[in-house]
Amino acid sequence: MRAGGGDIELAGLCKSYDGVTNVVDGVNLRLPDSAYCCFLGPSGCGKTTILRMIAGHEEPTAGEIVIGGEDVAGWRRSSGAPR
Repeated sequence: MRAGGGDIELAGLCKSYDGVTNVVDGVNLRLPDSAYCCFLGPSGCGKTTILRMIAGHEEPTAGEIVIGGEDVAGWRRSSGAPR
């Protein structure tokens, strides 16, 4: 998957803390460069977890996070950056 410019694209994004229950389950989203987006939902539905994965503070269990055409999911793991 390739996004252009500063686009942010989430494809099949999943997160599980226990390996059984997905707290984020198959999120697909494309935000064009300079777009504005709000995540709305009840407490505990995964809004903050999605933002933490985009920011690199959490690693997704599955899926892709593409920013500016580069897959950044798991970049800390592959770059040796501290956690």
